[in-house]
Amino acid sequence: KLKMTCACCAGYFPLAAVQLFMTAMVVFYSRHLLPSNTKIRKLFSVASVLFGSALMCLAAFLSALGGSPELQDAWFAKLCAMLSKPGPLDDFRCPLAQSAGVGQVLELGPGAGANFRCLTNATGISSYVTVEPNDKFTSVLLAEATKQNLPFTITPTWLKGEQLDVEAASFDSVLATHVLCSVGDAVPGLLKNVDSALKVGGTFVSMEHVAAESGSTLSMVQKVIGPAFSLIANGCEFKDAEKLVREHLPASRYDLSVEYFEAPMPLAPFVPHVAIKATKLA
Repeated sequence: KLKMTCACCAGYFPLAAVQLFMTAMVVFYSRHLLPSNTKIRKLFSVASVLFGSALMCLAAFLSALGGSPELQDAWFAKLCAMLSKPGPLDDFRCPLAQSAGVGQVLELGPGAGANFRCLTNATGISSYVTVEPNDKFTSVLLAEATKQNLPFTITPTWLKGEQLDVEAASFDSVLATHVLCSVGDAVPGLLKNVDSALKVGGTFVSMEHVAAESGSTLSMVQKVIGPAFSLIANGCEFKDAEKLVREHLPASRYDLSVEYFEAPMPLAPFVPHVAIKATKLA
């Protein structure tokens, strides 16, 4: 976040909001660079006012989100519920979720319960614990579990994965989809708890959208939209998920399987994805 210099104003403006505000100012005043009394200037003036106004509105919205964690959680829960409908991504999501569907399962960050529809025939699951830090998902998560008529009982808990305190070696699988991107500097603590929770032979299964290849145009786009995306998506960032997993679930104790793929996402910055399976050896 970028600190404000005005002493009479409230603490902080999100960096993304400041960037949008400055861009809007540039758009508003750029029309003065064109010759006066021309059709092009008149058309550009109308377009710049409309586009600049839209940017100002978005900046105001991001400022509101950045200033209220409660509003940010509520917004993200609604956004996730809208985006978690069945779709082409399930062709990648479901095989991963089903590979974790045996014995005692722990799911981190279930959100709106998108993985539940992949587990309607998972009769091999004996217990299923969800760990979700955003309690605004409560109603939609439980409703989705009921809707899918799952063959096992859901035990929801409302806390952060890095705060998880479970009996060591008590789970056969830990499932996390689009989670590592959103926990910020807490990744080490979260993966430490994953390591502790898994039995020997148990598997950590993860699907993440990731940072594009360094130096590419897509990487530049991700960096430009990153601050706004982080606010809109409740802290989510474009990261190197494979590197994070390898650092904290080392090859000396885990057998890692990593597969990169292009997810069927509507916007290019969210297409790069990775699927990770880490099986605990010792």
